Amino acid sequence: MDDRRRTLAAVTLLFGFFILIAIVVGVLFSGRKPVSPVPEDNAIKIIFISPTPVPLASPSATPGPTQKSKP
Repeated sequence: MDDRRRTLAAVTLLFGFFILIAIVVGVLFSGRKPVSPVPEDNAIKIIFISPTPVPLASPSATPGPTQKSKP
């Protein structure tokens, strides 16, 4: 039973190694750069600025002076 485990582990490691080699060769032959989360030097920089609070004009509870029209 111990030989079977060792053989299965060896086959799994070889299979994983071949998959890794295939990925590396595919990236090299595709000619494309791998996608990087770091932007390039000339990338557009976005600056997030939180807006300053602006006081909103709220209607007052007390009535203000109103103009009366003259007849």
